[in-house]
Amino acid sequence: MKNERIANVANYLAAAVALYMGTLYLTANSFMSYHSEAVSHPWSEVESSFQCLILALMRVVAGGFIATAIVIAVLQKKFTSDRKLWISSLILIQGLIVTLTSTYATLIIRLHTPGKPPTYLAIAIGALLIIGFIFNYRTLKSNK
Repeated sequence: MKNERIANVANYLAAAVALYMGTLYLTANSFMSYHSEAVSHPWSEVESSFQCLILALMRVVAGGFIATAIVIAVLQKKFTSDRKLWISSLILIQGLIVTLTSTYATLIIRLHTPGKPPTYLAIAIGALLIIGFIFNYRTLKSNK
């Protein structure tokens, strides 16, 4: 029971953070402060065509985070009733795809511009998913 509880907390927390990030990017009317730092210009000085492009790309990122949050939450709920390794594996794979690509993208900004994107938040989601997988796996082993 303890393993299941830890897995649930870790995966649902990862889903909540991903949903938060997705909602933040979906509802933003301008780029984030780290974007401004990266390009060394405030939003008002960015050409309108680039503003449109940046907002569109932010919406794509938002969709990825929101979809991932939903998949994680739904699959974790399914895992609690139908304990199958493939369910836990799919949670980890789906989450790590978004986490690793986000980490990679934010590291590009961090290493090549003055911008400081939320790299650690993406890493935290990945860490939570790994913890969730480990404890889901332990739940499977303890029920045999």
